Amino acid sequence: MITGYLLTGINGIQAQTTDSQLDQVKLMKQMHGTWQYEFAPDSFIIWEIKPYGNGFEACYKFITEGETYREVKQLSGFDREREKFTTFTLFTSGGFVVFTGKFTSENQFYSEARDFKNPEKIMSKKEYEFKNTDTFTVTRIFGGLGARPGTYYRIKE
Repeated sequence: MITGYLLTGINGIQAQTTDSQLDQVKLMKQMHGTWQYEFAPDSFIIWEIKPYGNGFEACYKFITEGETYREVKQLSGFDREREKFTTFTLFTSGGFVVFTGKFTSENQFYSEARDFKNPEKIMSKKEYEFKNTDTFTVTRIFGGLGARPGTYYRIKE
């Protein structure tokens, strides 16, 4: 039993070491630019991401038939102590969501949206996978709705 415990502990330490070897801020730079995701015919999300210190600022625009019907602002920073990004997403209604996330490999990023009033409660999860410098997929997992994948394409550096 002791041997099993020690091996489990060693495996955990190795996993932590692997994560900390990833340069989270450098990897996030591959997201900078303007991205487009077509979620229905003639309906898009345009996501513009600009560097801001060790994080980024971003704006989502939801567009249908050429008209913007919703905008969302984001501000994100990297917490070196926790080795995670924290992103505040603000809606025009005044509501907001807090995401935390990090790269789990060179081309995969994982984030969770947490209930601000109850931080233990995970509202949704997102898994990003970078296919190349101009394409990434996002799989959204909402409570009870299952996985919803989508592909973003870079339209501007």
